[in-house]
Amino acid sequence: MYAITGTSGHLGRKVVASLKHRAPASEIVAVVRNPAKAADLGVDVREADYTDVPALNAAFSRVDKLLLISSNSLDRQPEHANVLAAAKSAGVKHIFYTSLLHAESWHIPFAQDHLVTEQWLRAFGGDYTI
Repeated sequence: MYAITGTSGHLGRKVVASLKHRAPASEIVAVVRNPAKAADLGVDVREADYTDVPALNAAFSRVDKLLLISSNSLDRQPEHANVLAAAKSAGVKHIFYTSLLHAESWHIPFAQDHLVTEQWLRAFGGDYTI
């Protein structure tokens, strides 16, 4: 089963639409803060916020592959840490992450958030794609 976080946004919606051409809708989970905003996606919608670890644990149940769409919050690191901890707890086998392209080359404050998340992914213990 596939799960995509942030599916009520532009990128998340496009990923779900594309994935539906490759996998049955019954195998796709949209993880969103507001389920009403994803009701039209035609997939299983599960409510979870990056700050709510119990909800993330429940949302990732039976998920094998997870796309973590980077948080747009200024508190990105703890949010990403929550997602990764929940994914590990749920037994997710592969995490895909939308990082900042060439994050190590940027001299902007939030580049560090992406670099830290990339380090956590390397230590995750499962497969990952950045």
